[in-house]
Amino acid sequence: MYKVIIVDDEPIIRKGLKNIINWKQFDCEICAEASDGVEGSRLIRELQPDIVFTDIKMPEVDGLTMIREIKDVIPSSKVIILTGYRDFDYAQEAIKLGAFDFILKPSKIEELTSVVKRAVKELKFQRDKTEEIEKLRKHFEQNIPILREKLLYDIIYGINANQEDIAGKMELFSINIDKYILVVVENESGDDDGSSKPDQYNSHLYQFGIINTFDETFSDDLDVISISISSKRIAFIVQSKNHRNDFMELIQKKCDYLQEIIQNCFGFTVTIAISSEGTGAMQLPLKLKECSEALEHKFYIGNNSIICYKDLNSFFKCEDNSVLESFQRLLMEGIKSGNESVVKMRLMEISESVDKLGGVSREYLKNFYWNTVSLINNIRVSVSTADNEKGKVNKDISSLFKMIERCDSVRELNSILEEIALSVASKVNSFNNKSIKLILKKAVDYIQSHYSEQVSLNEVAEHAYVSTYYISRMFKKELGKNFVDYLNEIRIEKAKELLKDIRFKTYEVAEMVGIPDAHYFSKLFKKHEGVTPSEYRDSVGN
Repeated sequence: MYKVIIVDDEPIIRKGLKNIINWKQFDCEICAEASDGVEGSRLIRELQPDIVFTDIKMPEVDGLTMIREIKDVIPSSKVIILTGYRDFDYAQEAIKLGAFDFILKPSKIEELTSVVKRAVKELKFQRDKTEEIEKLRKHFEQNIPILREKLLYDIIYGINANQEDIAGKMELFSINIDKYILVVVENESGDDDGSSKPDQYNSHLYQFGIINTFDETFSDDLDVISISISSKRIAFIVQSKNHRNDFMELIQKKCDYLQEIIQNCFGFTVTIAISSEGTGAMQLPLKLKECSEALEHKFYIGNNSIICYKDLNSFFKCEDNSVLESFQRLLMEGIKSGNESVVKMRLMEISESVDKLGGVSREYLKNFYWNTVSLINNIRVSVSTADNEKGKVNKDISSLFKMIERCDSVRELNSILEEIALSVASKVNSFNNKSIKLILKKAVDYIQSHYSEQVSLNEVAEHAYVSTYYISRMFKKELGKNFVDYLNEIRIEKAKELLKDIRFKTYEVAEMVGIPDAHYFSKLFKKHEGVTPSEYRDSVGN
């Protein structure tokens, strides 16, 4: 039930409102009434009504003051003003303050019923919306653990490399990643005895057991975030609560204890890889790469081992660009779309990521920048071919390669990458805009040739080889009007020319411009020109 309070200094008005409206019909009840603003304010604060009927002019506290108070206490309540003709200016001010509506005294039952009906309808909508939002909030909160892990999975595999998006989601999910070490645990159940792999149910049980055991072993001294990265591997982001100096040693000791518990309690072994120290979520792909590389070396070290990435220095290492591949991919997507603002953002991300890598060889970086420039050049070749341009592509790419070779700093490499990336993005953008204009020109030409027929948007879209949605958007974006309005403008302009010829009757002109209904034609013509076709003919004839 919706609660209603009536505040008016005239008893007859209060009595009339109580009795003239079938409140139960609207799921409402009168919960209180007051004869002045002071008592009304007290009741409103106490009872929190959904609807308030109030006069504007009352002793002690007027209606305008009460509206301000009501909106402070119950913003969603519907305040309906009762007023006389002399109070019209006050009523306008009340509406500005947030009143729902105003009714003139004396009031007709139809007016009162109508305003109550509208107020209840809006209250119901607000209540349903609030309930739906609350359901969504609860559902969201229930799924936060899944969403957190999905986000971290996308980060660690480079699926999501957008720093701004990642930062926003990490704040939303209350994930804080500062300095950490990544630990990857590989389940070796079934590996030693040659038995078949465990079924999916047992795999999930093993994963669950490893995660719980890891949390129990590490959580006293360390903060742990887990990410299931495959049916056999689980990654753990381990952060020190007190920035301990023996962080790495502590992790190694706990990993050794973890292996012992898992073997004794669950009957299988695990090999554990430990990365070097990382900072921030954007380094997770690099740390996973370190752990994956460490796990590959159990071929030499053996199962049930703890392998630290730092211990692989004596083994052969092959540097590659995999750490930056996700940023490279996003840059290419921005260039292909011709979105220069996105390209600038991606270039900044690459620059920042390269700065954070640290200790990367000069050859590694030059190889990455060269590969990226080469991919951009492929886009330039494609767009030049599509645009029928004959450029000196080979000479350009050759000179760029030499420039990259001569670079002595990352700043110079970034400068070269920025120049070619923005140049090609601009070329793609120019080509796309030209294509849009060509498509629109096809559409306009078709309309100019077929305006006298029953031409449809679908026919125009088919002629331009695009979807109806696309061509509709182009009309609105490029011409500032929709397809129907543009077609009608063409028809009216053609009609104006034909009306100058007195041989044609008005209904004939209508048919000649593709509007067989003469009455509709006259109405449309007047809407555009302000006069009827006959009046227009008379004006140009004189």
